[in-house]
Amino acid sequence: MNTINSKKNIIWNMIGTTFNAFNSLFFMMIVTRVNGLKDSGIFTLAFSLACLFCIIGGYEGRVFQVTDVKGEYSDLEYIIHRIVTSTIMMLLVISYCIFMKYDTYKTWITILLCFMKCLEYVSDVFYGIFQKNDSLYLVGQSYFFKSLFSLILFISVDLITHNLLLSCISLDVVWILFLILFDLKKLKLHIKESHTFDIKNIILLFKTGFFSFAILFLSIYLVNAQKYALDGLVSEDLQAIFGIILMPATIISLAVQYLLQPILNSMANFYAQGMKKEFNGLVLKAILLIFVFGIVCLIGAFLLGVPILSLLYGIDISSYKTLLMLIIAGGVLYSFSTLLSAALTTIRYTFIQFIVFSITSIFTFFFSRLLIQSLSIYGASLAYLVTMIFQFSLYIGIYLIILKRVHFKESL
Repeated sequence: MNTINSKKNIIWNMIGTTFNAFNSLFFMMIVTRVNGLKDSGIFTLAFSLACLFCIIGGYEGRVFQVTDVKGEYSDLEYIIHRIVTSTIMMLLVISYCIFMKYDTYKTWITILLCFMKCLEYVSDVFYGIFQKNDSLYLVGQSYFFKSLFSLILFISVDLITHNLLLSCISLDVVWILFLILFDLKKLKLHIKESHTFDIKNIILLFKTGFFSFAILFLSIYLVNAQKYALDGLVSEDLQAIFGIILMPATIISLAVQYLLQPILNSMANFYAQGMKKEFNGLVLKAILLIFVFGIVCLIGAFLLGVPILSLLYGIDISSYKTLLMLIIAGGVLYSFSTLLSAALTTIRYTFIQFIVFSITSIFTFFFSRLLIQSLSIYGASLAYLVTMIFQFSLYIGIYLIILKRVHFKESL
């Protein structure tokens, strides 16, 4: 691999993915300040639904595509499969809005934001082709420019019109234009003319990627479960408040991902070389690192959380300080689960994780609604913390049991 190209890939990918990840934070701030709490509540729910439904659009995701080093499926088959899943996604979004009996305004906001995420995952299959051809920098550039122009146009339209519907349309316009003018243009330089497709392989992609898809879908559901449970039970104003205090937990999860990335290769190498003691030691060090990071986050949230969030969003949330602390604690616990998930995935235990996520999802579906009906967003915050305690308890128990039984290669 070209060293210069490697650095270029890393730098641009980090810039692009970071900008894309934080865009939702900026959108939420703008909507809250310009359009008010009611529109902010509709926006935060619609964006969360978009993040959930887009997993259907992406299905098994780019990782499966990029790691297909033997070329079992052609680039064209991946593209056609993604078009099919994206179509299914949008049909389900429309059906969900009808089932939930959303009014016209809320329906269109949800559809427009979901369509933006749908376009993101259509581009994602092209990104997989770029990455396989050592052009990951193109992915970063695409994300960066889409995020930058989305933010500029969204702010401009919203400040001028104070119309959330028009602002969401502007986001779709940006993603459509960059999909055509950048992604497709670059794709023509990487995809082979001779690519063919077999409908059987496209169907097989649904089967082979199911558990990866299911785990990812349920993981997104879990971090937003209380938002979905609040829908229809509280006003949009309270939905917006909950979205604001939940945002720091999302940032914590993203920060922990950055902390974990450097140790994933070491984890894989220890497993491949049969170094069980070193593997466990690395996991323990990572747990301690997250613990220290979590303590810092809790102290920071206690001292500065309310003033900072109130300043960013332009509303007083001082009466929700306790809820914020519950959410931060839950976010830290979720980060522990993320680490243990990475460790179990490294030693190829994925089906058991599907069971963990399924059990936790069923638990939080009923438990969250029960608490919210009794305690409103106080119940939502408590349900978030209890859900993360429940999931972490399952993960730590399963991890300890499996590590006692599993034999690394050198031990065989």
